[in-house]
Amino acid sequence: MTAKLPAECETKDDVRAEIDRVDQALLALFAERHLYVTRMAEIKTDPHEAYDPARIETVITKVRERSLELELDEDQAELIWRTLIDWNINFEKGIIAARRRAK
Repeated sequence: MTAKLPAECETKDDVRAEIDRVDQALLALFAERHLYVTRMAEIKTDPHEAYDPARIETVITKVRERSLELELDEDQAELIWRTLIDWNINFEKGIIAARRRAK
C-alpha cells in the first residue's frame, strides 16, 4: 500500500490508515533510539551521569528549533521530548545502579 499525502485522504479511514502507518514508523524509530539509550547506560559508570541538565537543554533547544522549521507546535514537541528524556534518565539510572549492585 502506497502512502497517501494528507490532501489525498478522502475518508476518515484513509486518514486513520496513514496515522497508523506513521505510528509504526515512529515506534520503529523509538525502538532504535532505545538501543542507543541502552548502550549509553552500559557506558556510563555512575547513576548520577544519567541526568545531565546542560545536555537536556541542548536537546530541547534543537527540538524546538526543528519543530518550528517543520511547522510543528514547539511546546508540544518539547513536552514529548521532556517525557522521553525523563523516561530515559530513569531507565539509565536503573541499568547503571543494577550493574553496580551486581559487582
